Amino acid sequence: MEEMERLGFADAKEKIGEHLKTALGIEEFEITFAKQDDDLWKVNVEFNEKIGTFEWPTTAFFVIDATTGEVREFRKGYLGRF
Repeated sequence: MEEMERLGFADAKEKIGEHLKTALGIEEFEITFAKQDDDLWKVNVEFNEKIGTFEWPTTAFFVIDATTGEVREFRKGYLGRF
């Protein structure tokens, strides 16, 4: 059986960027922790979210399928523990 190619870090970051832009209108973010665990990327991110006239620092946790690129889990205001 042929092994499927897995997404690299840059690909996972791109998927997160697409998701944040679509879901929250966020274009700038910082990855604070990333770990590929078998077929999953587990990633913590920080970004500023505009609420009214204020910008608040916000965190989020992502789980991304490393073979398909699908976002399996997204939790805003949460950090995953590795």
